[in-house]
This record gives sequence, C-alpha cells and structure tokens, in this order.
Amino acid sequence: MGPRKTITLLCLVANVTAALSQDTWYGSVTGMEMMYNPAYTGSSGDGRMRISCYSFLPGAGFGLQSVYASYDDYSQTLHGGAGIWVADDMMGEVLNDLRAGMSYAYHLKAGSNLFFNAGLTASVVHRGINRGAVTFPGDFDPFGGLVSPPGETVSDAGSTLFDLGTGVTFSSGPWYGGFAVMHLAQPYLDDNHQDYNRLERLYTFNAGRVIFSKSTGLELRPSALIMLQDGNIITYLGTSASFRELVLGLAGWYVRDGFSAVEPSAGWNSGSLKITLSYSYGLSNGDVSFPGTAVVKAGLSVSLNNVEKRRVIHVIKLPDL
Repeated sequence: MGPRKTITLLCLVANVTAALSQDTWYGSVTGMEMMYNPAYTGSSGDGRMRISCYSFLPGAGFGLQSVYASYDDYSQTLHGGAGIWVADDMMGEVLNDLRAGMSYAYHLKAGSNLFFNAGLTASVVHRGINRGAVTFPGDFDPFGGLVSPPGETVSDAGSTLFDLGTGVTFSSGPWYGGFAVMHLAQPYLDDNHQDYNRLERLYTFNAGRVIFSKSTGLELRPSALIMLQDGNIITYLGTSASFRELVLGLAGWYVRDGFSAVEPSAGWNSGSLKITLSYSYGLSNGDVSFPGTAVVKAGLSVSLNNVEKRRVIHVIKLPDL
C-alpha cells in the first residue's frame, strides 16, 4: 500500500466512524443490541447465536470489513440473561480493532405489565497496527527510496485494554426502550495516551413498538435510535414488516457531519433460523464523496431453545432487520 492510499484510508476511517477514537457505525444495531446495551442480554428469552458480516464502502475498494458474533440466553437460576460477544473491525491493511466481552442482565418484573432489565458488560479492546502497510514521509530518501525498515517508527504489537459498559431497558405491552453508557473506562487505544486515541463514552438511546394485526397476520416493528459520542450524533429510524416467514425492512440514518443513507433490507425467519441481508445507500456524504453503497450486511441468527416451553419473565421483540 502506497503512502497516498494509506493517508486516504485513514481519512476514510475517520469519516465513517467520525474519529479514530469512536466506535464503528454499522448502519444499525439490529442483532448487536447486547454490545451496545448489555441490558438486552437474554431479552429474546431463548438461547440465540448471532453472526453478522459487514462491508463498508465496497465500491471504494478500501477493504473495510467487520465481523460480529454473539450468544446469549435467559437463565432462571441467574434471574436474567448472560452472554458473550466479539466484534472484529478490519480497517483495511493498516488497523484492526478486536473487541470481546461478557454481559449479564438482571430481569425484574415491576408491575403487572411493566418490566425492567439492568445490565453490565466487561470487555477487552485490542488495537493492532500493521506497520508494514504504513509509510511516512521520513521513510523515503529522494534518491535511495525506502530507507527505514518496517516497525521502526510504529510498533505493530498493538495494545490491549479493559473496558466496562452498563445499561437499562424497560418494556410495557408492545413498547420497549433502553439507555446505555459504554466505555466507562475510556481506554486509550495507543500507548502514548493522547486524547485523540482515547475511546470516548458512548451514550445510546433506543425505543420501539410491536404492532400486530390478527386479521392479516402482519407484524410491524418500528424503532428509533440516537447515539452520542464525543460530540458526534447518529440518528436512526426504521421499521421491519413480517408476514409468515418473509421479513422486509426500510430505515434511514444520519450522522451529524452530513453522512446519511437509506437502508432497505430483506430476510427469512422460520422462528429458529433467521437470514437477513441489508444495504445502506449513501444519500449525502458530507465533505467527502464516495460510491453510493455505504454498508452491506449479511446476518444469521439461530435459536437453540424453544422459548414457548420456558418460564421467561418477559420477551422483548426487537426488530428482525
């Protein structure tokens, strides 16, 4: 990778995530609720494994990809949900952010139709740097070419840090919502402990509703989300519609710097198995112009238990897409 491509890549990462010290925006948090708010751990009532793959700005050819996997379950013994999750953000040939955590949520019935969950997650964050893919101006001699060996200026050992997050959710009838504060430890993602490398606290607000028509069998799940981090704001509005095994969705999201997109999606849900595919098409790109497709997501969700046969306090029906 040449110096111009490296610099372009780093600018791209800063544009998509708003800053190198901020979280990656995946286009939506569907299927990843436990990573953003641990209070959702076990909220589906069944033991569920989720796997998602993401490609960011595929038309630009920068190789920005992510993989997410999680498993959570409700336990009567724990009176709540427990789970594990891992996310790997591969930002081209230069940066790699690997995060993994364990979450627990206590489920409380506060009234005849009012439920609260309180969750906590503990995680590790590892940022790796491929020094061989980074070229600085000082690495070149105008007559001799490349003069410094890889690893001389930037170490590729990376850094591994500890992090914490907490959140609460409520649900009443068809309504649900949640609030979470992540990165309570605000870890530095580099050994030099500069402010621009510190992972700032992430505040997440979300809410939704389930609308079901008995006459048609159609189910709608509209939802809204607001994320705040280091002065940056992301808003998301969308809904999924389910009829038998078919699921369709439409959403839109907007980042305060002007990056916005519309997200159509489709999926198949047999109850124990869900397969989803979504595209986020860029409508406006702020100060930088990129090809139209912003994010492509493919997701798989597998239920390992029958929730109907278990004594679950309450199930929160989150959007399928």
